[in-house]
Amino acid sequence: MLTVVAFIILLGIIVFIHELGHFASAKMCGMRVETFSLGFGKALLKKQVGDTEYRIAWIPLGGFVKISGMMDESMDDKAVKGEPYEFESKNFFQKSFVILSGVMMNFILAVVIYSVITFFNGIPEVHSTQIKGFSDNSPAKTSGFMIGDSIKAIDDVEVKNWSEITEIVHGKPDTELEFRVTRADSTLLIRVKTIGVKTLYEGEVKNIGLIGIFSETVIRDAGFLESVKEGSLATWNWLKVGWLSVKMLVTGQASIKELGGPLLIAQMTGESAKAGIWAYLAFIAFISVNVGFLNVLPVPILDGGHFMFILYEGITRRRIPQNIKFRILQVGMMILFLLMVIVIVNDTGRIFSSGSPAEPQTEIKKE
Repeated sequence: MLTVVAFIILLGIIVFIHELGHFASAKMCGMRVETFSLGFGKALLKKQVGDTEYRIAWIPLGGFVKISGMMDESMDDKAVKGEPYEFESKNFFQKSFVILSGVMMNFILAVVIYSVITFFNGIPEVHSTQIKGFSDNSPAKTSGFMIGDSIKAIDDVEVKNWSEITEIVHGKPDTELEFRVTRADSTLLIRVKTIGVKTLYEGEVKNIGLIGIFSETVIRDAGFLESVKEGSLATWNWLKVGWLSVKMLVTGQASIKELGGPLLIAQMTGESAKAGIWAYLAFIAFISVNVGFLNVLPVPILDGGHFMFILYEGITRRRIPQNIKFRILQVGMMILFLLMVIVIVNDTGRIFSSGSPAEPQTEIKKE
C-alpha cells in the first residue's frame, strides 16, 4: 500500500508540474487551453472553468494540455482553424516557449528539491585521511590495513586530504600501490592491488580503481545560495547521466534490456519512501530530471519532437502540411507504444527473476 500511494503521489507531482508549465506559458502567450488533464483515457473527475476543462483521468501514467490549434496527443488532424488564440497563430518564440516550458518546470522542480535537501541536511565532507571502515570483500582489509590508520602517501606522493586519495586510487585500476600509513606511533608501508570497476565517473563510463576503504564524513551547514548551487549541480549531473545513457544505447554499449519502466519505478519509489522523506524527495527529483530529459528528445509526439517541427518551420519559413505532421506523429506514437511494451517486459522479467524490488546502493567516500 505504501508503494502504491508513494508512486501515485510521485507521478501526480511530476506530471502536474510538467503540464502546469505548458498551461501557464500558453496562457501567458494568449493561447486558448481546451483541456488540462492529469492522466490519459476516460475522465474520472472533470470540471469546466472558462475555456478549459480540468480533468483527472483513469490511466495515471502521464497527462496532457490540449491547446487550440495544436496537433498533439489527441491526434486531431483538423485542429488548425486560423483563430488568433490558436497555437499555430503564434510566432516562433512563443511556440518554442510553450513547448519547452514543461521540460523546464521538471528541471526547476529537481533543482528546488535538491536545494531543499541540501539546505536542511547540509553537505558531507571528509576532513581527514583516516580509515574508518571497509567495504565487503575489501582488498585493503586483506592487505593489512586497520581501522584508524591514517594514509600519508601513495607511491611516495604525499596526500593531505581524502580527495587526493580518491584521485590517485581511481586513476589506477588493477594496479599495485604502496601506501605509507601511520598507526599509533608507527609508520608502515602496505602494498595493495586495486580492483578495476567500470562505473559512471565524472559524466563518463570509466574503469576506476577501488580498494574498499571509507572515512568519516562531517556534515557542514549550507546557506541558501550554496544550497541552490548544489541543487543545480545535482540536476546537471543527472542530466549528463541521461545523455550518457542514450549515447550508450545508440552506440551499443548498453542493451535495451537494461531499460526500466513504470513497474521498476514503482518498486524503487516504495523503497525510497521506506527510507524516509529525504530519500523519497530525492527520488522524486531524480525522476523529474529523467522525465524532463526524455521529453526533450527529438521523438515525434514528445515535446522535443514538437520543437523540431517548430524549428524546421522557423528556419524554412514554411509550414509542414497537417497531413504530413499527422503521419509523423502516428509514427512517434507507435515508437512510444513499442518502447512501453519493451520496458514493461523488462520490468516483469526483473520481478520474476529477483523476487524483490531493486534497491539502489550508495556509499560515501569509498575508495
